Amino acid sequence: MEDSVSLLINKFLDTGNEKYFEQLLERFSPLLKAYARKLYYLDYEDSLQELSISLFEAISKMKTIDNEYACISYIKKSIIHKFTKLYHLSVDTQQNQADSFSLDCDSNIIISPEYETEHCISHTDLINSLKTKTPMERNIIFLIMQGYSDEEIGEKLGYTRQYINRKKKKILHTDGSQ
Repeated sequence: MEDSVSLLINKFLDTGNEKYFEQLLERFSPLLKAYARKLYYLDYEDSLQELSISLFEAISKMKTIDNEYACISYIKKSIIHKFTKLYHLSVDTQQNQADSFSLDCDSNIIISPEYETEHCISHTDLINSLKTKTPMERNIIFLIMQGYSDEEIGEKLGYTRQYINRKKKKILHTDGSQ
């Protein structure tokens, strides 16, 4: 017979053993996957990871774990809340990017008159590279160019430092730099 959700939470909080959290992840997997698929602007695995983190955070914040229904309801609401936050953040971010990140070059990247031919070529390469990026990737690149750390970018955009670091590595890998 399977352990109840409240019992698994108690065991996880008491022992810190990851196997209990993995069982909880498995139990809430259908809910996590359903909402991860709806976050179309993120990679599926990244969405799933962000929502899994919300499951961990919800469990960590639980005070009373006596009532099975209350535990499930609290976790479900936490996951939905995180999904809603990520979804609205993506809509706001995409709108801001559309407003401030036009790729007609001149508004975002300033070229001084003394640029040589090689700098113009680099500028053209940069613009062409940015055109192939998603709005999220362009925003990350823009913030990196402004000197923000992964943690600061994550705070600005509402993601974890690890997510920003993964996206940054993906951006660098697809550009041929490593």
